[in-house]
Amino acid sequence: MGNKLLVRAYNVGCGDCIYIRIPNENDGTHILIDCGKKGDDALLRKAMDHLIQNELPDADAGKKRLDLLVATHRHEDHIKGFNPKWFENVQVNNIWMSAVMDPNHPQAEKAREVHKFADHAMKDIKAKGLAMSPEIELLASLYGVSNDIADECLMKDLPAANKIEPRYVHAGMSSKDMGLDLIDAKIHVLGPEEDIDHFYLGEDTDKNLKSLQGISMAFKAKSAPVSDNLPINISAADFRQLQSRLLSNGLGFAEKDSEIQNNMSVVLLIEWRKRRLLFVGDAEWAGEFGEGRQNGSWNVMWKLRHDKLKDPLDFLKIGHHGSINATPPSPDQASNTKSETAVPSVKEILDAILPLPKGGEKPTAQAIVSTEREFYNPIPEGKLLVELGKRVASTRNYRAELKAKGIDETTIWTSPKAVKNKFFDKYEKHFLGELQPLRTDLEHLLNPNQNYVEVEIAP
Repeated sequence: MGNKLLVRAYNVGCGDCIYIRIPNENDGTHILIDCGKKGDDALLRKAMDHLIQNELPDADAGKKRLDLLVATHRHEDHIKGFNPKWFENVQVNNIWMSAVMDPNHPQAEKAREVHKFADHAMKDIKAKGLAMSPEIELLASLYGVSNDIADECLMKDLPAANKIEPRYVHAGMSSKDMGLDLIDAKIHVLGPEEDIDHFYLGEDTDKNLKSLQGISMAFKAKSAPVSDNLPINISAADFRQLQSRLLSNGLGFAEKDSEIQNNMSVVLLIEWRKRRLLFVGDAEWAGEFGEGRQNGSWNVMWKLRHDKLKDPLDFLKIGHHGSINATPPSPDQASNTKSETAVPSVKEILDAILPLPKGGEKPTAQAIVSTEREFYNPIPEGKLLVELGKRVASTRNYRAELKAKGIDETTIWTSPKAVKNKFFDKYEKHFLGELQPLRTDLEHLLNPNQNYVEVEIAP
């Protein structure tokens, strides 16, 4: 095993399946952060088989041992693989989930209401077979049955099978607080904050939710049998208008809930022998921090957990598959003026965690992005990856690498939609010849027989 810390991102298409091995004097600490993907699960199953058969140490009763399983948030591309059948031969010792997933968390009641309404609306649209645009289909996929199976697996099946209690974690907690004793290492939870409704929903979302609840009650009243003694004194035209408003608001809340769930991602900072590794799930940033507004996770962490983020990292798991909204911008991409509330500016974060090397020096930090071309557009964001490529050591010039393998770079975007809309020209062509962090999609294209990307961190 050696004395280096291993971070491995399995290629699962559009999704995260991150394995971490922290070395120690025994057989190491083994961690899995997320297990999900969009679409079919063939790649995901392959990744889990490889992990269980080749990496996890032996436990009792012929099982393999996983010390910590983390579900960052409840989107399909992060939790689809949490199926009890896949973990039948794994002894799971600890399960951490976002505090927003706790059905009894008192400071996430409104967030749960938003999710509940969005979930109901999207499943209703799918059940009725209504025509959906590609964008609406993408939203609908976030509310699929696989999420329900994963919730049941994480909250009930795996805890019962392993005789443990799941932990719903929030910022300020650490591995030591939760009884996970590590050798030469500590895990800090940086997000989300415990008061979810206050920091991540905002007053506008609260007002819209109350308005929507009123519309929903009127709709239910009209739909209910007369025997329920509910008012039904609205016309057929008004009833159809209510239906339309519910559908429209349902779509709006689905999009809003998607952002909120991303910002509910469990964010972990692993400190090991003076090394610092950050795993951010799909945490987003949004403007500057403000009380009473819907804040991004990065904004809240920068205000409240600044002491943990102000120093350079040795590793960054690039957020949200390389999306532009998941990595705070560099100062030269926007004004570096501090916010009016004197809160440290979100535009300072990137220079703090991944500073540009000074003249003549080379970057030492490493980074990986779990991504897939074509599923979202434009993800991965080429401009962002090139910016990050200036700040980390684990990079490739993918144009040169593809050419060396005899691969025509213009053919790497293959779907009819991508070809028709010239996605290669729009999203890849101008950035492919610049250094970028290691990408699961292109690494798999270069090495089809290897289904993961990994880096090692020396002590």
